[in-house]
Amino acid sequence: MTVPSDARPDSSVLRVQVLLAARGGCRGELPAALAGVAVEAALTLGAEGRVIVLTEIDEDPFPRANPLCRPFDAVLELQTDARIGLDALVGSVDGIGCGLADVVHVDLSGVIVGAPQSITPCEPTPLRYLYFMRRRAHTTRDEYLDYYFHHHSRFGFATPNIAGYSQFHVDPDASAVAAARLGLGSTVVDSVSELHLDSLESFFAGIGDGRLGEEAAADEALFVDRDNSVSICTTSRVVAP
Repeated sequence: MTVPSDARPDSSVLRVQVLLAARGGCRGELPAALAGVAVEAALTLGAEGRVIVLTEIDEDPFPRANPLCRPFDAVLELQTDARIGLDALVGSVDGIGCGLADVVHVDLSGVIVGAPQSITPCEPTPLRYLYFMRRRAHTTRDEYLDYYFHHHSRFGFATPNIAGYSQFHVDPDASAVAAARLGLGSTVVDSVSELHLDSLESFFAGIGDGRLGEEAAADEALFVDRDNSVSICTTSRVVAP
């Protein structure tokens, strides 16, 4: 099973993810500092917005798959109807770079903006796997997203013991604008693959002998720069609504 060939990505929802790299010794302080920012963003966005705090789990096994890149320690996710616009969404966290500068490296942190695609919809789960993906050289963004959405999505459908699967299609121009406004680094990724999990134990039991992972990795080699991508597993806490 895969996404139908005539399906087009949904652009009705706008998402911002603020990707945070903790300073040495501050990883434990970051969730509390971020919680206050998340509450303020939720109050600013009101009923029109969704705010989720994602915090990397301890002893996360997934970054070993991409050892050349530093994982992120936390992600603040903001989401709303696209008609409300980027200005309102980014405005809800104005000053976040300065506000968190004591506990994060602003240059190693970043912002990505784009449209989430709920391939297998679900309610928020306790855990979320995020794979921040970069495209291979000599592959255009349109070619990358077309293959990712219409072909590689079959591995999301095939993965057992997950509650849901989504893709986040990133807009690099909007991401650069948001990064400049918020005083954070410009993180250039093309998409984020997301698996919504109830537990790691159930997930690893489902993938069993690893053959599905090997097949997915072989397919990724056709369009993804795996060495320079990043994967993490996070706890997921809904702040609003």
